[in-house]
Amino acid sequence: SVHPGAVYLHHGRTYLVSDLDLDAGVALVHADRPDWSTTARSRSTVEICDTRATQDLPGGLRLATGTVRVTEQVVGYLRRRGDGTLIDAVGLDLPEQTLSTRAVWYTVPLGALRAGGVAEGATAGALHAAEHAAIGLLPLFAGCDRRDIGGLSTVAHSDTGEPTVIVYDGYPGGAGFAERGYAVACAWLSAVRDAVRSCRCLSGCPSCVQSPQCGNGNQPLDKRGAVAALDLVTDALSAATVR
Repeated sequence: SVHPGAVYLHHGRTYLVSDLDLDAGVALVHADRPDWSTTARSRSTVEICDTRATQDLPGGLRLATGTVRVTEQVVGYLRRRGDGTLIDAVGLDLPEQTLSTRAVWYTVPLGALRAGGVAEGATAGALHAAEHAAIGLLPLFAGCDRRDIGGLSTVAHSDTGEPTVIVYDGYPGGAGFAERGYAVACAWLSAVRDAVRSCRCLSGCPSCVQSPQCGNGNQPLDKRGAVAALDLVTDALSAATVR
């Protein structure tokens, strides 16, 4: 994401990226203080390659961990002024980047989401918000930084066939963060649900479901739907633990 035109911060100083040499792996920057910031826009896919462990939960939900292949491509960036006003959206033509790593994921049947109060039009936003919140709190349980992990949510994942939320390690081969998330999933996701529910914002903010590294510009997000979805997941995990 250190693309031409990006505003780059280093040791408290601001730089503007003038060129990116992908073959040499070098970005050329110059000191500058523009009155805007940039946010990279990207698209990504996560292919589940191997499931190492899985838990079938009440209500048809499932928790799993295993190896995945993440493919991401930066396709552009947004320029915003300091007050958040959008200046423009700039397209980029950069190659795809692929990462083989470890992940933890859960699936929730669409019928369960509807019964739990997640409306059809809110499903994508609910899962997206739940994903962001899970990434934000996993560092408290796995001893990492939120930039050490990534995620993806989708209403119908090609490998699971169901609404799915995935959190993966941002390192080749994995670093143990996702596996830790799988091991403490009930405590982790319960904390995620409680944090989102207790946040005083109306529709989502950086303290609960917005992410500074979201490649989709934090769209769509549905805070209320995320709480409903996380209620289903945590209730199922709690029931499985008691059983």
